[in-house]
Amino acid sequence: MAVDIRASFTAADAVPIKTLLDRDLFTATQHGRILPLHLQFMPTNICNRNCPFCSCAERDKSQVMSWDTAKTVIDLAKSLGAKAVTITGGGEPLCYPHFEELVDYFFQTGIKIGLVTNGLLLHKVSAETLQKVVWCRISSGDDRAFDTKYQARLEKAVWSAPNVDWAFSHVVGEQPNIPTIARVVAFANRNRFTHVRLVADLFIPEAIGMSGVKSWLTQMKVDDSIVIYQPRNQYVRGGDCYICYLKPVIGPDVKVYTCCGVQYALDPPSRDMTEPLCLGSALELDKIIARSNKPFDGSICKKCYYTAYNQILRTMLSEIKHAEFV
Repeated sequence: MAVDIRASFTAADAVPIKTLLDRDLFTATQHGRILPLHLQFMPTNICNRNCPFCSCAERDKSQVMSWDTAKTVIDLAKSLGAKAVTITGGGEPLCYPHFEELVDYFFQTGIKIGLVTNGLLLHKVSAETLQKVVWCRISSGDDRAFDTKYQARLEKAVWSAPNVDWAFSHVVGEQPNIPTIARVVAFANRNRFTHVRLVADLFIPEAIGMSGVKSWLTQMKVDDSIVIYQPRNQYVRGGDCYICYLKPVIGPDVKVYTCCGVQYALDPPSRDMTEPLCLGSALELDKIIARSNKPFDGSICKKCYYTAYNQILRTMLSEIKHAEFV
């Protein structure tokens, strides 16, 4: 049976099928608790790029989590049921001075690893480290030159770790750079990437039409069968939030935040991790999860893309009659 790429590789704007498939989560919710199954781990805010669409542009760009603290947080998360981590930013995770040690520690702990990176430093990462990663998503955008030198560096990494599910997440701007998008998709097809996610700039999603991008690629005879078109212009105001316990975001400041969208959730958007959406210290993650039967009040969020997750998790925590009548 063919892989459903949208169900497999997207979360925002998607029906959270995976939450319904996890038996440990189901058991925990029957006891009034949500497990922190999937950590969003930001080890550093240091970055080697200055992307115009960056959702973290106003962060403290010097911030780095200490290695000892990182290990303590990982051990605590594992004891609470963590099964997976996305190492992301913040900044560029490959700028973290202990990056390879971080990957190895998650791996040895038995937590499956996903990686989000701009790819510029991937050629410097050892093949042994890359092979411990389950999937790697390369962040790109219309402002970047997808030139042959960069492609060669990416191919070196891809070829060194053929077991990894490689993909692109490409940010489409108000004036879509169709030639670059076409090169990204062609590269992904040539190197057997799982998918290319085309996502609108989150600060101006209403100004970007994905149907036009698709039409251009069709005219250029680009095979877009692996492309996920994700405009991200369908959102609601926040409310009761449970996803913050399921997929907690841990910043380099060692604080836990509600989701990966806190930088643009408020009005006006902060482009930073903000105190109103902070749940507490990651060193007290156990205390945060202990209150996971009660929702975080996300009514201050202007934009929420995780409504389906919150509805499902709320239902899983509730008593349902006549469950056999499916």
